[in-house]
Amino acid sequence: MGDADATPLRDTSGSRSAGRPRADAADARLAWYHLLQVSSRVIRELDRRLELEHRISAREFDVLINLDGTSERGLRMTELANAAMLSSGGLTRLAGRLEERGFVQRDQDPADGRAFYAKLTERGRRLLTEARVTHDAVVHDLFGAYLPAADIDSMTRALARVLGPDRRT
Repeated sequence: MGDADATPLRDTSGSRSAGRPRADAADARLAWYHLLQVSSRVIRELDRRLELEHRISAREFDVLINLDGTSERGLRMTELANAAMLSSGGLTRLAGRLEERGFVQRDQDPADGRAFYAKLTERGRRLLTEARVTHDAVVHDLFGAYLPAADIDSMTRALARVLGPDRRT
């Protein structure tokens, strides 16, 4: 689907999810397409600006933000991989790079020698504080500036319903 205004094919299956009314499948497909396009555009610009201004990628920022506000112990690597939507191997490599640069510390779980916890270092907290300014500016410039507050609130509620009560994948 290269043209954002193109009308997707209609779904004529008539299926319903648990008897709840839902958006027409073609409308949902178009909304999904636009959501992906906006997301891709914002992530590309985040990657560019975070690298330019802070020498970190959007993926690295995501790991740092997921570690922010965690307990003194941090997060188990498996929990962090799930939160950052990375494979275990991918997170291990990324966390290793962040650790080498002094932004993250990994500690072995004393109760389970096979498991590790990751937590932000003070240097990582300072970087995150600075990078959040860039992150928020990009999100505002490419997303928030186009929508009134009521639309943002409505979208936030709608996407939270899609995610369900767990909120994490």
